[in-house]
Amino acid sequence: MKAETKSCQNCKKGFTIESEDFNFYEKIKVPPPTWCPECRMVRRLSFINVWSIYWRSCDKCGNKTISLYPPEQKITSYCSECWWSDSWDGTEYAMDYDPLRPFLEQVKELSNKTPYMALESLYTSIKNSNYSNGIAWCKDCYLVFWADYCDNVFYSSLLNGLKYSADCIRGYNSELCYESIGFTKNYMTFFSDECDNCVNVWFSRNCYGCTDCVGCVNLRGATNFIFNVKYSKEEYEKELKKLGLDSWTKLREFEKEAHDFWLAKPYREYNGHSLNFNVTGEHVYTSKNSKEMYIVNGAENCKWCQFITVPPAKDCWDYSGWGNNASMVYECFGVGENVNNIKFSYECFPDSLNLEYCSWCIAGKNNFGCFNLKRKKYCILNKEYSKEEYEKLRDKIIKDMKTNPYVDKLGRKYFYGEFFPPEMSKFPYNKSNAMKFLPKTKEEALAEGYNWSDMEDTVYNVSKSADSLPERIIDTKDDILNEIIKCGNCGNGYKITQGELNLLRKMNLPIPRECPKCRENKRFARMTKPKLYNRTCMKCNANIYTPYSSEDPKTVYCVKCYQGEFL
Repeated sequence: MKAETKSCQNCKKGFTIESEDFNFYEKIKVPPPTWCPECRMVRRLSFINVWSIYWRSCDKCGNKTISLYPPEQKITSYCSECWWSDSWDGTEYAMDYDPLRPFLEQVKELSNKTPYMALESLYTSIKNSNYSNGIAWCKDCYLVFWADYCDNVFYSSLLNGLKYSADCIRGYNSELCYESIGFTKNYMTFFSDECDNCVNVWFSRNCYGCTDCVGCVNLRGATNFIFNVKYSKEEYEKELKKLGLDSWTKLREFEKEAHDFWLAKPYREYNGHSLNFNVTGEHVYTSKNSKEMYIVNGAENCKWCQFITVPPAKDCWDYSGWGNNASMVYECFGVGENVNNIKFSYECFPDSLNLEYCSWCIAGKNNFGCFNLKRKKYCILNKEYSKEEYEKLRDKIIKDMKTNPYVDKLGRKYFYGEFFPPEMSKFPYNKSNAMKFLPKTKEEALAEGYNWSDMEDTVYNVSKSADSLPERIIDTKDDILNEIIKCGNCGNGYKITQGELNLLRKMNLPIPRECPKCRENKRFARMTKPKLYNRTCMKCNANIYTPYSSEDPKTVYCVKCYQGEFL
Protein backbone atom coordinates (compact mmCIF):
# COMPACT_ATOMS: atom_id res chain seq x y z
CA MET A 1 0.00 0.00 0.00
CA LYS A 2 1.00 3.61 -0.47
CA ALA A 3 1.91 5.85 2.46
CA GLU A 4 -1.06 7.38 4.24
CA THR A 5 -1.35 10.34 6.61
CA LYS A 6 -3.69 10.08 9.58
CA SER A 7 -4.69 12.24 12.53
CA CYS A 8 -3.64 10.83 15.91
CA GLN A 9 -6.66 9.91 18.03
CA ASN A 10 -4.79 11.17 21.10
CA CYS A 11 -2.77 14.32 20.26
CA LYS A 12 -4.67 15.15 17.02
CA LYS A 13 -1.40 15.71 15.13
CA GLY A 14 -0.85 14.17 11.72
CA PHE A 15 1.38 11.13 11.31
CA THR A 16 2.34 9.03 8.33
CA ILE A 17 1.94 5.30 7.95
CA GLU A 18 4.51 4.19 5.39
CA SER A 19 4.17 1.29 2.96
CA GLU A 20 6.66 -0.72 5.06
CA ASP A 21 4.35 -0.25 8.05
CA PHE A 22 1.33 -1.51 6.12
CA ASN A 23 3.38 -4.54 5.04
CA PHE A 24 4.18 -5.35 8.66
CA TYR A 25 0.56 -4.91 9.80
CA GLU A 26 -0.54 -7.23 7.02
CA LYS A 27 2.11 -9.76 8.02
CA ILE A 28 0.90 -9.98 11.63
CA LYS A 29 -2.77 -9.48 10.71
CA VAL A 30 -3.58 -6.29 12.61
CA PRO A 31 -5.20 -3.02 11.49
CA PRO A 32 -3.06 0.13 11.29
CA PRO A 33 -2.81 2.19 14.52
CA THR A 34 -4.93 5.24 15.33
CA TRP A 35 -2.32 6.79 17.66
CA CYS A 36 0.91 8.39 16.39
CA PRO A 37 4.28 6.70 17.17
CA GLU A 38 5.18 9.03 20.06
CA CYS A 39 1.77 8.72 21.73
CA ARG A 40 1.94 4.94 21.32
CA MET A 41 5.36 4.87 23.00
CA VAL A 42 4.22 7.10 25.88
CA ARG A 43 1.12 4.97 26.39
CA ARG A 44 3.19 1.77 26.62
CA LEU A 45 5.75 3.27 29.00
CA SER A 46 2.99 4.53 31.29
CA PHE A 47 2.12 0.91 32.10
CA ILE A 48 5.49 0.05 33.57
CA ASN A 49 7.21 1.17 36.75
CA VAL A 50 10.83 0.12 37.13
CA TRP A 51 12.34 2.82 39.33
CA SER A 52 9.71 3.57 42.02
CA ILE A 53 9.62 0.87 44.70
CA TYR A 54 8.05 0.69 48.16
CA TRP A 55 7.79 -1.47 51.26
CA ARG A 56 4.50 -3.34 51.65
CA SER A 57 3.31 -6.71 52.93
CA CYS A 58 2.78 -9.69 50.68
CA ASP A 59 -0.95 -10.38 50.37
CA LYS A 60 -0.35 -14.14 50.45
CA CYS A 61 2.28 -14.86 53.14
CA GLY A 62 2.16 -11.53 54.98
CA ASN A 63 5.94 -11.01 54.88
CA LYS A 64 7.32 -7.51 54.31
CA THR A 65 8.67 -7.11 50.81
CA ILE A 66 9.79 -4.55 48.25
CA SER A 67 7.02 -3.84 45.75
CA LEU A 68 6.15 -1.74 42.73
CA TYR A 69 2.95 -0.80 44.50
CA PRO A 70 2.79 1.48 47.57
CA PRO A 71 0.99 0.02 50.60
CA GLU A 72 -1.87 2.50 50.13
CA GLN A 73 -2.69 1.13 46.66
CA LYS A 74 -5.67 -1.21 46.55
CA ILE A 75 -4.13 -4.08 44.62
CA THR A 76 -3.28 -7.68 45.42
CA SER A 77 0.51 -8.03 45.37
CA TYR A 78 2.49 -11.20 46.11
CA CYS A 79 6.16 -11.33 47.05
CA SER A 80 8.33 -12.94 44.38
CA GLU A 81 8.50 -16.29 46.16
CA CYS A 82 4.72 -16.51 46.51
CA TRP A 83 3.96 -15.25 43.00
CA TRP A 84 6.28 -17.76 41.36
CA SER A 85 5.18 -20.67 43.57
CA ASP A 86 3.08 -23.58 42.31
CA SER A 87 0.30 -22.89 44.83
CA TRP A 88 -1.73 -21.03 42.19
CA ASP A 89 -1.62 -20.50 38.41
CA GLY A 90 -4.18 -17.78 37.59
CA THR A 91 -7.02 -19.98 36.36
CA GLU A 92 -8.66 -19.48 39.77
CA TYR A 93 -9.74 -16.04 38.49
CA ALA A 94 -11.20 -17.27 35.19
CA MET A 95 -14.12 -15.36 33.67
CA ASP A 96 -16.61 -16.26 30.96
CA TYR A 97 -16.75 -13.90 27.99
CA ASP A 98 -19.83 -11.68 27.88
CA PRO A 99 -20.55 -10.63 24.25
CA LEU A 100 -22.74 -7.77 25.46
CA ARG A 101 -19.83 -5.93 27.11
CA PRO A 102 -16.71 -4.45 25.48
CA PHE A 103 -13.93 -7.02 25.72
CA LEU A 104 -11.37 -4.62 27.25
CA GLU A 105 -13.89 -3.76 29.97
CA GLN A 106 -13.86 -7.43 30.93
CA VAL A 107 -10.06 -7.55 30.75
CA LYS A 108 -9.99 -4.58 33.09
CA GLU A 109 -12.24 -6.43 35.55
CA LEU A 110 -9.96 -9.46 35.40
CA SER A 111 -6.88 -7.29 35.91
CA ASN A 112 -8.36 -5.93 39.13
CA LYS A 113 -8.98 -9.43 40.54
CA THR A 114 -5.66 -11.16 39.94
CA PRO A 115 -2.51 -10.97 42.13
CA TYR A 116 0.54 -9.12 40.80
CA MET A 117 4.25 -9.70 41.21
CA ALA A 118 5.69 -7.40 43.83
CA LEU A 119 8.66 -6.88 41.53
CA GLU A 120 9.06 -7.25 37.78
CA SER A 121 11.88 -9.83 37.66
CA LEU A 122 12.64 -13.26 36.33
CA TYR A 123 12.81 -14.44 39.94
CA THR A 124 14.00 -17.94 39.13
CA SER A 125 17.17 -16.57 37.52
CA ILE A 126 18.38 -14.07 40.17
CA LYS A 127 20.50 -14.54 43.27
CA ASN A 128 20.86 -12.20 46.23
CA SER A 129 19.35 -9.27 44.36
CA ASN A 130 16.05 -8.83 46.19
CA TYR A 131 16.21 -5.03 46.20
CA SER A 132 16.37 -4.65 42.43
CA ASN A 133 13.64 -4.53 39.78
CA GLY A 134 13.26 -5.42 36.13
CA ILE A 135 16.17 -7.84 36.24
CA ALA A 136 17.09 -11.32 35.02
CA TRP A 137 20.16 -13.51 35.43
CA CYS A 138 21.75 -11.20 38.01
CA LYS A 139 23.50 -11.84 41.31
CA ASP A 140 24.64 -9.72 44.24
CA CYS A 141 23.06 -6.55 42.84
CA TYR A 142 21.45 -3.75 44.86
CA LEU A 143 18.98 -1.14 43.58
CA VAL A 144 19.67 -2.12 40.01
CA PHE A 145 16.93 -1.59 37.44
CA TRP A 146 16.29 -3.04 33.98
CA ALA A 147 19.37 -5.24 33.90
CA ASP A 148 20.46 -8.66 32.71
CA TYR A 149 23.51 -10.82 33.42
CA CYS A 150 25.00 -8.45 36.02
CA ASP A 151 27.19 -9.21 39.02
CA ASN A 152 27.91 -6.99 42.05
CA VAL A 153 26.37 -3.82 40.62
CA PHE A 154 24.79 -0.97 42.61
CA TYR A 155 22.41 1.93 41.81
CA SER A 156 22.48 1.42 38.03
CA SER A 157 20.03 1.01 35.12
CA LEU A 158 19.68 -0.38 31.59
CA LEU A 159 22.50 -2.89 31.79
CA ASN A 160 23.72 -6.10 30.23
CA GLY A 161 26.83 -7.90 31.42
CA LEU A 162 28.08 -5.27 33.89
CA LYS A 163 30.25 -6.32 36.83
CA TYR A 164 31.57 -4.64 39.99
CA SER A 165 30.25 -1.20 39.07
CA ALA A 166 27.97 1.49 40.47
CA ASP A 167 25.93 4.56 39.46
CA CYS A 168 25.85 3.79 35.74
CA ILE A 169 23.29 3.86 32.92
CA ARG A 170 23.52 1.85 29.70
CA GLY A 171 26.58 -0.20 30.63
CA TYR A 172 27.42 -3.34 28.70
CA ASN A 173 30.05 -6.06 29.17
CA SER A 174 32.25 -3.89 31.37
CA GLU A 175 33.83 -3.99 34.80
CA LEU A 176 34.81 -1.55 37.54
CA CYS A 177 32.95 1.44 36.13
CA TYR A 178 31.45 4.33 38.10
CA GLU A 179 29.13 7.26 37.34
CA SER A 180 29.24 6.61 33.60
CA ILE A 181 26.67 6.55 30.80
CA GLY A 182 26.63 4.58 27.57
CA PHE A 183 29.68 2.32 27.42
CA THR A 184 30.70 -1.10 26.14
CA LYS A 185 33.69 -3.29 26.93
CA ASN A 186 35.25 -0.82 29.36
CA TYR A 187 37.43 -1.42 32.39
CA MET A 188 37.86 1.21 35.09
CA THR A 189 35.93 4.02 33.43
CA PHE A 190 34.75 6.82 35.70
CA PHE A 191 32.44 9.84 35.25
CA SER A 192 32.43 9.37 31.46
CA ASP A 193 29.82 9.31 28.68
CA GLU A 194 29.67 7.33 25.42
CA CYS A 195 33.10 5.68 25.68
CA ASP A 196 33.81 2.16 24.40
CA ASN A 197 36.75 -0.22 24.72
CA CYS A 198 38.48 2.10 27.18
CA VAL A 199 40.70 1.40 30.18
CA ASN A 200 41.32 3.76 33.09
CA VAL A 201 39.49 6.73 31.59
CA TRP A 202 38.07 9.63 33.63
CA PHE A 203 35.62 12.44 32.80
CA SER A 204 35.74 11.75 29.05
CA ARG A 205 33.16 11.78 26.26
CA ASN A 206 32.99 9.91 22.96
CA CYS A 207 36.36 8.25 23.31
CA TYR A 208 37.07 4.83 21.84
CA GLY A 209 39.93 2.43 22.43
CA CYS A 210 41.62 4.85 24.82
CA THR A 211 43.80 4.13 27.85
CA ASP A 212 44.83 6.42 30.70
CA CYS A 213 42.97 9.55 29.60
CA VAL A 214 41.33 12.30 31.67
CA GLY A 215 38.89 14.99 30.55
CA CYS A 216 39.11 14.04 26.87
CA VAL A 217 36.63 14.28 24.00
CA ASN A 218 36.40 12.57 20.60
CA LEU A 219 39.70 10.67 20.83
CA ARG A 220 40.49 7.33 19.17
CA GLY A 221 43.18 4.93 20.39
CA ALA A 222 44.76 7.60 22.60
CA THR A 223 46.99 7.00 25.63
CA ASN A 224 48.14 9.43 28.33
CA PHE A 225 45.99 12.43 27.34
CA ILE A 226 44.55 15.16 29.58
CA PHE A 227 42.06 17.56 27.99
CA ASN A 228 43.11 16.18 24.58
CA VAL A 229 46.78 17.08 25.19
CA LYS A 230 49.34 14.28 24.88
CA TYR A 231 51.74 13.57 27.77
CA SER A 232 54.54 11.07 28.24
CA LYS A 233 53.72 8.23 30.62
CA GLU A 234 55.79 9.83 33.38
CA GLU A 235 54.31 13.30 32.84
CA TYR A 236 50.78 11.87 32.75
CA GLU A 237 51.20 10.06 36.06
CA LYS A 238 52.62 13.21 37.64
CA GLU A 239 49.72 15.39 36.36
CA LEU A 240 47.14 12.78 37.37
CA LYS A 241 48.45 12.78 40.90
CA LYS A 242 48.17 16.58 41.02
CA LEU A 243 44.48 16.36 40.11
CA GLY A 244 43.75 14.55 43.38
CA LEU A 245 40.80 12.59 42.05
CA ASP A 246 40.53 10.63 45.29
CA SER A 247 39.12 13.80 46.91
CA TRP A 248 35.40 14.66 46.82
CA THR A 249 36.08 18.39 46.44
CA LYS A 250 38.64 17.89 43.68
CA LEU A 251 36.31 15.50 41.84
CA ARG A 252 33.48 18.04 41.80
CA GLU A 253 35.78 20.85 40.68
CA PHE A 254 37.22 18.76 37.88
CA GLU A 255 33.76 17.53 36.81
CA LYS A 256 32.64 21.10 36.08
CA GLU A 257 35.83 21.86 34.17
CA ALA A 258 35.48 18.65 32.15
CA HIS A 259 31.81 19.24 31.25
CA ASP A 260 32.63 22.74 30.06
CA PHE A 261 35.33 21.21 27.87
CA TRP A 262 32.85 18.66 26.52
CA LEU A 263 30.53 21.44 25.36
CA ALA A 264 33.38 23.13 23.51
CA LYS A 265 33.82 20.10 21.22
CA PRO A 266 31.41 18.84 18.52
CA TYR A 267 28.87 16.08 19.06
CA ARG A 268 28.06 13.52 16.39
CA GLU A 269 24.49 13.82 15.09
CA TYR A 270 23.59 10.58 16.89
CA ASN A 271 25.25 7.99 19.09
CA GLY A 272 25.49 4.64 17.37
CA HIS A 273 27.68 1.85 16.07
CA SER A 274 29.67 1.57 12.86
CA LEU A 275 28.32 -1.98 12.52
CA ASN A 276 24.79 -0.66 11.90
CA PHE A 277 23.28 -0.90 8.42
CA ASN A 278 20.29 1.12 7.23
CA VAL A 279 19.43 2.38 10.71
CA THR A 280 18.03 5.57 12.23
CA GLY A 281 17.74 6.42 15.90
CA GLU A 282 19.83 7.04 19.01
CA HIS A 283 22.07 4.59 20.87
CA VAL A 284 21.61 1.89 18.24
CA TYR A 285 24.21 -0.88 17.99
CA THR A 286 24.86 -3.90 15.73
CA SER A 287 21.47 -3.50 14.06
CA LYS A 288 20.21 -3.45 10.50
CA ASN A 289 17.14 -2.35 8.57
CA SER A 290 15.68 -0.73 11.68
CA LYS A 291 14.25 2.79 11.95
CA GLU A 292 13.30 5.22 14.71
CA MET A 293 15.06 3.21 17.39
CA TYR A 294 16.25 4.16 20.90
CA ILE A 295 18.69 2.24 23.11
CA VAL A 296 18.70 -0.86 20.97
CA ASN A 297 21.24 -3.64 20.46
CA GLY A 298 20.93 -6.38 17.87
CA ALA A 299 17.70 -5.39 16.13
CA GLU A 300 16.80 -6.49 12.62
CA ASN A 301 13.84 -5.34 10.53
CA CYS A 302 12.37 -3.35 13.41
CA LYS A 303 10.77 0.08 13.83
CA TRP A 304 9.80 2.38 16.72
CA CYS A 305 11.48 0.17 19.30
CA GLN A 306 13.18 1.11 22.58
CA PHE A 307 15.28 -0.56 25.28
CA ILE A 308 16.26 -3.73 23.41
CA THR A 309 19.18 -4.33 25.77
CA VAL A 310 19.69 -8.05 25.09
CA PRO A 311 19.96 -9.11 21.43
CA PRO A 312 18.45 -10.28 19.22
CA ALA A 313 15.07 -8.82 18.28
CA LYS A 314 13.69 -9.38 14.80
CA ASP A 315 10.59 -8.14 12.95
CA CYS A 316 9.25 -6.03 15.82
CA TRP A 317 7.27 -2.77 15.68
CA ASP A 318 6.40 -0.50 18.64
CA TYR A 319 8.27 -2.66 21.13
CA SER A 320 9.77 -1.36 24.37
CA GLY A 321 12.12 -3.95 25.92
CA TRP A 322 13.91 -6.24 26.26
CA GLY A 323 14.76 -8.67 23.43
CA ASN A 324 16.77 -11.84 24.15
CA ASN A 325 15.46 -13.72 21.13
CA ALA A 326 12.23 -11.84 20.48
CA SER A 327 10.43 -11.87 17.14
CA MET A 328 7.14 -10.67 15.70
CA VAL A 329 6.36 -8.44 18.67
CA TYR A 330 3.96 -5.51 18.23
CA GLU A 331 2.73 -2.84 20.66
CA CYS A 332 4.32 -4.47 23.70
CA PHE A 333 6.73 -3.74 26.48
CA GLY A 334 8.60 -5.89 28.99
CA VAL A 335 8.27 -8.90 26.70
CA GLY A 336 11.33 -11.04 26.05
CA GLU A 337 13.43 -14.19 26.21
CA ASN A 338 12.34 -16.61 23.50
CA VAL A 339 9.03 -14.96 22.59
CA ASN A 340 7.23 -14.88 19.26
CA ASN A 341 4.04 -13.31 17.91
CA ILE A 342 3.09 -11.21 20.93
CA LYS A 343 0.66 -8.32 20.43
CA PHE A 344 -0.79 -5.54 22.65
CA SER A 345 0.72 -7.12 25.76
CA TYR A 346 3.16 -6.35 28.56
CA GLU A 347 5.30 -8.20 31.09
CA CYS A 348 5.03 -11.57 29.36
CA PHE A 349 8.14 -13.73 29.67
CA PRO A 350 9.87 -16.11 29.06
CA ASP A 351 9.11 -18.68 26.31
CA SER A 352 5.78 -17.18 25.30
CA LEU A 353 4.01 -17.65 21.97
CA ASN A 354 0.90 -16.18 20.33
CA LEU A 355 -0.33 -13.84 23.06
CA GLU A 356 -2.73 -10.92 22.63
CA TYR A 357 -3.98 -8.47 25.26
CA CYS A 358 -2.07 -10.30 27.97
CA SER A 359 -0.12 -9.14 31.00
CA TRP A 360 2.12 -11.00 33.43
CA CYS A 361 1.62 -14.24 31.49
CA ILE A 362 4.54 -16.58 32.11
CA ALA A 363 5.51 -19.19 29.50
CA GLY A 364 2.06 -18.84 27.92
CA LYS A 365 0.98 -20.21 24.57
CA ASN A 366 -2.05 -19.06 22.59
CA ASN A 367 -3.69 -16.88 25.21
CA PHE A 368 -6.01 -13.90 24.66
CA GLY A 369 -6.96 -11.29 27.26
CA CYS A 370 -5.26 -12.98 30.21
CA PHE A 371 -3.65 -11.47 33.31
CA ASN A 372 -1.30 -13.07 35.85
CA LEU A 373 -1.44 -16.49 34.30
CA LYS A 374 1.34 -19.09 34.53
CA ARG A 375 2.28 -21.81 32.05
CA LYS A 376 -1.13 -22.14 30.41
CA LYS A 377 -2.34 -22.36 26.81
CA TYR A 378 -5.58 -21.71 24.93
CA CYS A 379 -6.94 -19.39 27.61
CA ILE A 380 -9.29 -16.41 27.26
CA LEU A 381 -9.87 -14.25 30.34
CA ASN A 382 -7.82 -16.89 32.23
CA LYS A 383 -10.32 -19.64 31.34
CA GLU A 384 -8.94 -22.73 29.59
CA TYR A 385 -10.48 -24.03 26.36
CA SER A 386 -9.77 -26.71 23.81
CA LYS A 387 -7.83 -25.55 20.76
CA GLU A 388 -10.96 -25.53 18.61
CA GLU A 389 -13.07 -23.70 21.22
CA TYR A 390 -10.29 -21.15 21.75
CA GLU A 391 -9.90 -20.31 18.08
CA LYS A 392 -13.64 -19.98 17.55
CA LEU A 393 -14.13 -17.71 20.57
CA ARG A 394 -11.06 -15.61 19.77
CA ASP A 395 -12.39 -14.91 16.27
CA LYS A 396 -15.77 -13.91 17.73
CA ILE A 397 -14.16 -11.52 20.26
CA ILE A 398 -12.08 -9.83 17.56
CA LYS A 399 -15.23 -9.38 15.49
CA ASP A 400 -17.07 -7.98 18.52
CA MET A 401 -14.22 -5.55 19.27
CA LYS A 402 -14.65 -4.05 15.83
CA THR A 403 -18.31 -3.22 16.46
CA ASN A 404 -18.35 -2.75 20.25
CA PRO A 405 -15.06 -1.06 21.21
CA TYR A 406 -14.00 0.01 24.68
CA VAL A 407 -14.49 3.77 25.10
CA ASP A 408 -12.31 5.52 27.68
CA LYS A 409 -13.20 8.50 29.88
CA LEU A 410 -12.00 10.92 27.17
CA GLY A 411 -14.13 9.29 24.49
CA ARG A 412 -11.24 7.58 22.69
CA LYS A 413 -12.22 4.25 21.10
CA TYR A 414 -10.20 1.03 21.36
CA PHE A 415 -10.98 -1.38 18.57
CA TYR A 416 -9.04 -4.59 18.05
CA GLY A 417 -5.43 -3.65 17.31
CA GLU A 418 -4.99 -0.92 19.93
CA PHE A 419 -2.92 -1.21 23.11
CA PHE A 420 -4.67 -0.86 26.48
CA PRO A 421 -6.20 2.54 27.42
CA PRO A 422 -4.03 4.72 29.72
CA GLU A 423 -6.66 4.57 32.47
CA MET A 424 -6.01 0.81 32.80
CA SER A 425 -2.43 1.32 33.95
CA LYS A 426 -1.71 0.33 37.56
CA PHE A 427 0.74 3.22 37.89
CA PRO A 428 0.38 7.01 38.05
CA TYR A 429 2.11 8.70 35.14
CA ASN A 430 4.65 10.40 37.42
CA LYS A 431 5.69 7.04 38.91
CA SER A 432 5.92 5.24 35.56
CA ASN A 433 8.76 4.85 33.09
CA ALA A 434 7.11 7.38 30.82
CA MET A 435 8.00 10.15 33.27
CA LYS A 436 11.69 9.20 33.05
CA PHE A 437 11.94 9.63 29.31
CA LEU A 438 8.99 11.83 28.31
CA PRO A 439 8.06 13.94 31.35
CA LYS A 440 4.71 15.70 31.60
CA THR A 441 3.19 18.07 34.10
CA LYS A 442 0.30 16.88 36.22
CA GLU A 443 -2.11 18.95 34.14
CA GLU A 444 -0.77 17.51 30.87
CA ALA A 445 -0.95 13.93 32.11
CA LEU A 446 -4.50 14.23 33.46
CA ALA A 447 -5.67 15.95 30.28
CA GLU A 448 -4.47 12.92 28.28
CA GLY A 449 -6.27 10.44 30.53
CA TYR A 450 -3.33 9.27 32.61
CA ASN A 451 -3.39 8.87 36.38
CA TRP A 452 -1.28 10.97 38.77
CA SER A 453 -0.04 10.59 42.35
CA ASP A 454 0.53 13.42 44.81
CA MET A 455 1.99 11.03 47.38
CA GLU A 456 5.30 12.27 48.77
CA ASP A 457 8.32 9.98 49.03
CA THR A 458 9.19 8.70 52.48
CA VAL A 459 11.42 11.07 54.45
CA TYR A 460 14.00 9.36 56.65
CA ASN A 461 15.50 10.66 59.87
CA VAL A 462 19.18 11.43 59.39
CA SER A 463 22.15 10.97 61.67
CA LYS A 464 24.91 12.58 59.61
CA SER A 465 25.11 15.46 57.13
CA ALA A 466 26.74 14.93 53.73
CA ASP A 467 29.18 17.80 54.23
CA SER A 468 30.61 16.04 57.31
CA LEU A 469 31.64 12.96 55.31
CA PRO A 470 35.38 12.23 54.97
CA GLU A 471 37.01 13.85 51.97
CA ARG A 472 38.64 10.57 50.90
CA ILE A 473 37.64 6.91 51.08
CA ILE A 474 40.88 6.06 52.86
CA ASP A 475 39.63 8.08 55.85
CA THR A 476 36.19 6.40 55.86
CA LYS A 477 35.59 3.89 58.64
CA ASP A 478 33.17 0.97 58.66
CA ASP A 479 30.86 2.83 61.07
CA ILE A 480 29.60 4.80 58.05
CA LEU A 481 27.40 1.75 57.43
CA ASN A 482 25.39 2.62 60.55
CA GLU A 483 24.69 6.21 59.52
CA ILE A 484 21.71 7.69 57.71
CA ILE A 485 23.24 10.49 55.66
CA LYS A 486 21.41 13.69 54.76
CA CYS A 487 21.55 14.18 50.98
CA GLY A 488 23.39 17.36 50.03
CA ASN A 489 20.82 18.02 47.31
CA CYS A 490 17.29 16.99 48.38
CA GLY A 491 17.88 16.64 52.12
CA ASN A 492 16.46 13.12 52.33
CA GLY A 493 18.29 10.32 54.13
CA TYR A 494 20.26 7.50 52.51
CA LYS A 495 22.60 4.72 53.59
CA ILE A 496 25.84 3.21 52.36
CA THR A 497 25.78 -0.58 51.92
CA GLN A 498 28.67 -2.91 52.61
CA GLY A 499 29.00 -3.89 48.96
CA GLU A 500 29.02 -0.25 47.84
CA LEU A 501 31.65 0.63 50.44
CA ASN A 502 33.84 -2.26 49.34
CA LEU A 503 33.57 -1.17 45.72
CA LEU A 504 34.39 2.48 46.48
CA ARG A 505 37.46 1.35 48.39
CA LYS A 506 38.53 -0.79 45.46
CA MET A 507 38.14 2.20 43.11
CA ASN A 508 39.65 4.66 45.64
CA LEU A 509 36.62 6.96 45.31
CA PRO A 510 35.00 8.99 48.12
CA ILE A 511 31.54 8.38 49.57
CA PRO A 512 28.92 10.19 47.43
CA ARG A 513 27.27 13.18 49.08
CA GLU A 514 23.95 12.87 47.29
CA CYS A 515 21.33 10.16 47.67
CA PRO A 516 21.00 7.47 44.97
CA LYS A 517 17.82 9.05 43.57
CA CYS A 518 19.45 12.46 43.07
CA ARG A 519 22.50 10.87 41.48
CA GLU A 520 20.24 8.87 39.19
CA ASN A 521 18.24 11.97 38.19
CA LYS A 522 21.43 13.79 37.23
CA ARG A 523 22.52 10.89 35.03
CA PHE A 524 19.15 10.77 33.30
CA ALA A 525 19.33 14.53 32.73
CA ARG A 526 22.56 14.01 30.75
CA MET A 527 20.98 11.40 28.50
CA THR A 528 19.39 12.16 25.16
CA LYS A 529 15.69 11.33 25.02
CA PRO A 530 13.74 9.13 22.55
CA LYS A 531 12.90 11.96 20.20
CA LEU A 532 14.58 12.94 16.91
CA TYR A 533 14.68 16.32 15.17
CA ASN A 534 15.38 17.49 11.65
CA ARG A 535 18.12 20.15 11.60
CA THR A 536 21.37 20.91 9.77
CA CYS A 537 25.00 20.06 10.41
CA MET A 538 26.78 23.02 12.01
CA LYS A 539 29.79 22.52 9.76
CA CYS A 540 28.52 21.70 6.26
CA ASN A 541 24.78 22.54 6.60
CA ALA A 542 23.71 19.07 5.47
CA ASN A 543 20.33 17.86 6.71
CA ILE A 544 20.62 15.60 9.75
CA TYR A 545 18.22 13.59 11.93
CA THR A 546 19.36 13.94 15.51
CA PRO A 547 18.27 13.79 19.19
CA TYR A 548 19.71 17.31 19.63
CA SER A 549 17.13 20.00 18.90
CA SER A 550 18.06 23.31 17.31
CA GLU A 551 17.69 24.94 20.75
CA ASP A 552 20.36 22.66 22.23
CA PRO A 553 23.61 24.60 22.89
CA LYS A 554 25.80 21.73 21.67
CA THR A 555 27.76 21.92 18.42
CA VAL A 556 26.39 19.07 16.29
CA TYR A 557 28.09 17.62 13.19
CA CYS A 558 26.73 15.18 10.64
CA VAL A 559 28.36 11.76 10.62
CA LYS A 560 30.54 12.58 7.61
CA CYS A 561 31.94 15.80 9.10
CA TYR A 562 32.40 14.20 12.50
CA GLN A 563 34.28 11.25 11.06
CA GLY A 564 36.34 13.49 8.81
CA GLU A 565 37.58 15.48 11.79
CA PHE A 566 37.95 12.82 14.48
CA LEU A 567 38.62 9.48 12.76
